[in-house]
Amino acid sequence: MSGGPEYNQVELPFIDQLISLGWQYISGSVDHPTVTGRPSFRDILLEHDLRNALRRINLRNNKPWLDDARIAQAIGALTRIAAPRLIEANQAATALLLEGLPVDGLPDWDGGRQQTIHYIDWHEPKNNTFTVINQFRVDCPRGQAVPYIIPDLVLFINGIPVVVVECKSPTAPEAIPAAVDHLRRYQNERRAAGQVQENEGNERLFFTNQILVATCFDDARAGTLCADLEHYLAWKDTAPIPLADVARALHTADPAKLSLQQKLIAGMLRPDHLLDILRHFTLYQEVSGRTVKVVCRYQQFRAVHGAIHRLLHGKTRKQDGEHDQRGGIIWHTQGSGKSLTMVFLVRKLRSLPALRRFKVVVITDRKDLQRQLAGTAALTGETVKVARKVADLKKLLGKKGPGIVFAMIQKYAGRDDDNPAAQAAAAEEFEELNADESILVLVDEAHRSHTSTMHANLQKALPNAARIGFTGTPILMGAKKRTHEIFGPFIDRYRLRESEADGATVPILYEGRTASGAVSDGRDLDQLFEDMFVERTPEELEAIRRKYATKGNVLEAEKMIEAKARDMLRHYVEHILPSGLKAQIAAYSRLAAVRYAKALPAARDELVKEARALDPALRDLDAEALATRPRKLRAAVRAYQNLADLERLEFAAVISGVHNEDPMFREWTDEGKIEARIARFVKPLVHEDPEKADPLAFLVVKSMLLTGFDAPIEGVMYLDRPIREAELLQAIARVNRTGHGKQAGIIVDYYGVAQHLADALATYSAEDVEGALRNLRDEIPKLRDRHQRLLDFFKGHGVADISDTEACVQLLTNERLRAEFTVKLKQFLDTLDLVLPRPEGLPYLKDAKQLGLIYTEARKLLRGELPELAKSTGAKVRRLIDDHVISLGVDPKIAPIAITDAGFAAHVGKHVSPRAKASEMEHALRHHIRQNRDADPVHYQRLSERLEEILKAHGEDWEQLALALRSLAEEAERGRQKDDTGLDPQTEAPFFAVLKEERAKDRPVPPADARWLAGLAAQLVAHIRAEIRVVDFWKNTHAREVLRGAVFTFLDDHEIVPFEHADAVADRILELAKANHARLVKA
Repeated sequence: MSGGPEYNQVELPFIDQLISLGWQYISGSVDHPTVTGRPSFRDILLEHDLRNALRRINLRNNKPWLDDARIAQAIGALTRIAAPRLIEANQAATALLLEGLPVDGLPDWDGGRQQTIHYIDWHEPKNNTFTVINQFRVDCPRGQAVPYIIPDLVLFINGIPVVVVECKSPTAPEAIPAAVDHLRRYQNERRAAGQVQENEGNERLFFTNQILVATCFDDARAGTLCADLEHYLAWKDTAPIPLADVARALHTADPAKLSLQQKLIAGMLRPDHLLDILRHFTLYQEVSGRTVKVVCRYQQFRAVHGAIHRLLHGKTRKQDGEHDQRGGIIWHTQGSGKSLTMVFLVRKLRSLPALRRFKVVVITDRKDLQRQLAGTAALTGETVKVARKVADLKKLLGKKGPGIVFAMIQKYAGRDDDNPAAQAAAAEEFEELNADESILVLVDEAHRSHTSTMHANLQKALPNAARIGFTGTPILMGAKKRTHEIFGPFIDRYRLRESEADGATVPILYEGRTASGAVSDGRDLDQLFEDMFVERTPEELEAIRRKYATKGNVLEAEKMIEAKARDMLRHYVEHILPSGLKAQIAAYSRLAAVRYAKALPAARDELVKEARALDPALRDLDAEALATRPRKLRAAVRAYQNLADLERLEFAAVISGVHNEDPMFREWTDEGKIEARIARFVKPLVHEDPEKADPLAFLVVKSMLLTGFDAPIEGVMYLDRPIREAELLQAIARVNRTGHGKQAGIIVDYYGVAQHLADALATYSAEDVEGALRNLRDEIPKLRDRHQRLLDFFKGHGVADISDTEACVQLLTNERLRAEFTVKLKQFLDTLDLVLPRPEGLPYLKDAKQLGLIYTEARKLLRGELPELAKSTGAKVRRLIDDHVISLGVDPKIAPIAITDAGFAAHVGKHVSPRAKASEMEHALRHHIRQNRDADPVHYQRLSERLEEILKAHGEDWEQLALALRSLAEEAERGRQKDDTGLDPQTEAPFFAVLKEERAKDRPVPPADARWLAGLAAQLVAHIRAEIRVVDFWKNTHAREVLRGAVFTFLDDHEIVPFEHADAVADRILELAKANHARLVKA
């Protein structure tokens, strides 16, 4: 590929920067596999490079020792991986790259023991070859609808493909989503997700893949195998290489002006960084019952390198005279992968000679971290030792030498309620157990007050250890001095605002639900009573007050909980259920949690009854009509519109148990049932595959799951208990995980924690907690601003009124303007979706509908060049727009009218202006050419060239352009006509045209030769037609190969093309035969 903004502004700069970092570049060919060192396009590895690398990096006494047989064995291990799913094949291939392949040794070496063949030299990057190839064609397995794929860039280490890059034009609308969609197509992920019916890629290219990149230069994001769009993230730092150094190397004066593509290449694809990421920062984990591949984010890479530098160069306690200076604090905001950073750090430690002998002691309360560290330990032949009692911990700490010790804080202290025995055990003083300096203590959630006794004990037990504290919340200003004394200065900070800006977490929005606005410390209980028991007489209200005299009794009262449960469920149905997300309730006590679990099903049944009783005229009211209706009616209408999902909803309490448990709690405290319910909760509420969905939509907790619980499906948390300081910041962060199309997490306050939050935030420095929680009301000015930007966009380009749909649509035929509009529209609709169904969104609904119509009309005109609006829009706004455009007779699900349709001319005639008519015909022609090019490539290439000539010749003379395009459209509609060759125009002429075009590349084709070729084309088609009549011919690999061989022989025997070109031409003939299969086999 050459020319065009995608190549010149994205692909070429990508290649040039890689070359500057030491990568070798090969310009790919889509016609000749030998250009890329492969005998066939079916080959994935660059075997010549791999063979040389295997000899070079596997040495005996500094000399190569591998023979051809062992090299063949090593290559075969990579090429013959068998696994039922791509992710499993990738896991097996990655293990080979990391660990190598054991093979028979030599009789006179190391006692004849097995030796390990290494594919990559992890210790010396310069011993490896780093190669980038653009336009890297890979043929798909025989029988697929798509014959081959051509990723823009493939990056190889020692001939093994490890990175695939898809580039898009900087002006393309939705460039990154489009690039990710291509990457998913190449992996056959779209079929796996049910988006298409047939495979359309080649999974073998991705067996050894480690990183996927989608880029349009200004924006660039990295993801992993099988990842969805939301899991592709930018790499915004180049640490440990300073950004200033990168800018200088790229001749950019200001580091702030570096594009995200430039930063990603410098940060991830610098050879030594890439090897580091592959070796230390890549792992697999189970998420919602499926295996996913994880690669570090830039802040994790930066933090680990910062920690390693401090461990290597900081002073020990003995050297400093007072404190160990090798540790510090890593603050990475909740939800941004803090626990994985700990895993990556331990993996990195184990490969560095100066640090691999360290004993690592991990203090945490997270079981998932234990599992992840166990996997890391397995790579180095270690076993994680778990201290289940204080006595066990002392014994493990006292043991000399390396190891990984895991101390679960929850084993020594209570969770929901105080456990005196456990607290006493945790408070037991330690004596000095191990004075070694080669000990590293990693403390998860280092800010917590309940770990203070543990800190003191560990300092006494391990006086010379280095300490690194990890926290997901900022350190209290008053506690900073104390925390720094324990751990040392900050190693790395990744604040809330950064996490949201990167897309690592979503914003958290706050909404108060009590009429009084707050209920705190018992001061506003009268108002709470009046709010919740508004229908009671004063005498009844006073009786209730006397009965429930304390705050706890009020918050545990069954009537109170029943009323709140009804309110919560109505809020959920209005705001959360349409998006398919789930909810968590933080209750005042274990008793309150159990009562909520009982009240919620009753509230569901009541709401279902109301929905079924609705007047039929009200059942389909849209957001605009509902905005002015009473809240109870709004909830009932939304309930009816989501009735099937509402009726399925299930609810559960998750609370910890105590000794001599009351029978009413046992159902909810059984650890096995808790684990099962958590596993159910993290599954999608709705899924195309019913086996992957689960209706458990609400978990009610007291303290459990408020920290360290990762559930991207959770969209809202209802707070009905007092929570303070760090615990509050952690609790609200349960809803900030990305996933499932979530735009923001919602906190709904039934207790009045707003004041507690304000108090909590006041104890932190302002920059540390900026953006921790935003009121939903704050979205209104943002909505107003984004709406105005859209209006200004059209006004700035000459369209004063967006009700002029045709003028707006014509504006969007410009690719750059289309891209700008798409971004602005998505921002506006995302914010509107957050605000709806609140009345504040009402003034914007009319324009939202019109803008949705403009987008839909532009998409129909451009024949799919714009993605579906539904893919990137919230459920509430999506329904609003769909209902509106369908009411106007524009169904986005109906394909645009084709030029071959009998009504095409009449359809064009409906447009008023000549420009609109010309535009309709231009884009219909482009679509027609794209759709039919495979069946007759030569004919449709000529048609495409004529279209460009007409557009250039007539410029903005819309009337003449419309006339010329009408003539071309009529010709296109007629298709290829019969000519003097006598060949059938639908079946034989396309093959003749290809043979003639290929022969003309080498020599002129005079009339006599053309007649000779026409006869050969007829013979060839007759043979092909006879062969492909077999049922499922294209799925039969052997049959396809036999036919391909026959075509090759036919080309060679008749000397139609030079021998060296016959292979590629045979492939082209088979692709043409497959595209014309239905016509060829038709009787």
